[in-house]
Amino acid sequence: MTDLLIFLRRFALYRALTHLLATSPAFRLVMVALIPVIWIVLANAAPLIQMIAISFYTEYPVPVGEAPVYSLTHYQSLFERPLYLNAFFRSFVFAFAVTAVTLIVVFPVAYYISKVAPRNQRTRMLLLVIAPFWVSEIIRSFAWILMLANRGAVNSFFGWLGLPGVPYELLYNGFSMMVGVVYLGSLYMLLPLYSAIEKIDDNLLEAAANLGASGRHRLTRIILPLARPGIVAGCTLVFLLVVGLYAMPQLLGGPDTTLFPATIAQIFSKAGASWPQGSAFSLMLTLAALAIAGLFIAVAQPRRRLGR
Repeated sequence: MTDLLIFLRRFALYRALTHLLATSPAFRLVMVALIPVIWIVLANAAPLIQMIAISFYTEYPVPVGEAPVYSLTHYQSLFERPLYLNAFFRSFVFAFAVTAVTLIVVFPVAYYISKVAPRNQRTRMLLLVIAPFWVSEIIRSFAWILMLANRGAVNSFFGWLGLPGVPYELLYNGFSMMVGVVYLGSLYMLLPLYSAIEKIDDNLLEAAANLGASGRHRLTRIILPLARPGIVAGCTLVFLLVVGLYAMPQLLGGPDTTLFPATIAQIFSKAGASWPQGSAFSLMLTLAALAIAGLFIAVAQPRRRLGR
């Protein structure tokens, strides 16, 4: 009898849910959005809220039986040691440089695939470009180490050319770190650029050429303005990626190229009061990166004219 009652209750609940799904658009919307909302809250918001709380603790974990003591000393410590401050600003300078270089390197590739290559070959070319990114970042980092080593492919090629001073010191410095990170961020720049450039009407470029516009004028007057949404999206993605990058700079960089994420990792590797300091530094890095990215989007996006 008890099992029958449980079955009937479950059946009644099932009928009520199916009735709401069939008759209530608002309930359908809630059910569809429920899983993404739960994922965002549990995987993103909850850890961030916990990190915010820990960043104000004087020590963590809090001793049993004691109330947490709140302080801003961990936020202030960033400005008290030049080592931290230098790594903080170095990360943003490096992110700006990588973003600019990536845009300059990838833009011609995106334009060639979207406008110059035969239409039936574009998907194949995109797959060829994307395929290396199916491999782990660590493996790609070691591939660059093999390429840039003293007896690697690059120095061997320079030696074959007969250049003086070979082998060159191409590893564990700013050059190797720049090359590896630009390669890592190229995909995040390529896809938005390709999507934006492909949407440009070919008739506009043909009409401009027929009217005597040079290649430079077609680039500056038509292609770049119409590709601006892709440029903004690609630069934003690459910048945010590079600011928080840890593994590849650690493997390819040197002692003079330490970025702020590596500093944060060193702080978190300690115990006790270092966890609140690491949380504070992580939040400051995140907020600064989001503020700069938001400012860039606001400035770079085309402004709408009044009345539109």
